[in-house]
Amino acid sequence: MSVRQRRCSAAEIGAAENGNGRAWPAGEVLVAAVTRPDVKSYVLAIPQAVLGGETLTSFLSQVAPFGCPVPGSLIRAYSLPDAPFPSILLREHEDAPDGIGDTYRRFLAIARRHWIAALGQTGPGLCPVLAWETGVTRRLLGPDELTAATAEASLTPSGIADGYLGRALLLLAHPGLAETWQTLMSLGGPTKIRKITGREFPVWVDLPAHQPSLLSSPLLRTVESLL
Repeated sequence: MSVRQRRCSAAEIGAAENGNGRAWPAGEVLVAAVTRPDVKSYVLAIPQAVLGGETLTSFLSQVAPFGCPVPGSLIRAYSLPDAPFPSILLREHEDAPDGIGDTYRRFLAIARRHWIAALGQTGPGLCPVLAWETGVTRRLLGPDELTAATAEASLTPSGIADGYLGRALLLLAHPGLAETWQTLMSLGGPTKIRKITGREFPVWVDLPAHQPSLLSSPLLRTVESLL
């Protein structure tokens, strides 16, 4: 295994710091490549950009179609004991179609407690980290793979590495990636449809139907060419 790192500005990877009226998080961008015989992984992070409380909801408001509620609203939704966000009825997410149920469960199992702590500023903030691999196919790494990829790339974010916010960087850099995405989502049938806000963003950005758009981002290819 070999590792290459490079430090750069947002502009160097094609993401203007205030492009498209959306503020790129302040801080130096660190990119890395981990090469193995059969696959190559890439990681992009802004190690000093640690988001929590209103800085987190402000960030989410730039990438969610309908903005983002205040931190307290997200904390209450994510803290429901039996049906945390964005369910309306108990366990209705279990039968949700189009991969929504699986993306919902991934957020619950790995990231939800970190988001609650960051929103309430009772624990570490979240650091946007994006990881993907190229081999037979290009794919974004899931939340369960992100920690390992970050460690292998020798990146040390100041907060909790969060891949949902990492994917948000792609939308900040190129908002057009989400032009064809649905902006309404339901976990409980057509009568439970709701607008996508920052509260629903982790599920929305992880839906299987949206991955081809994210993988087409020019940002990924720019990073690959730099390394």
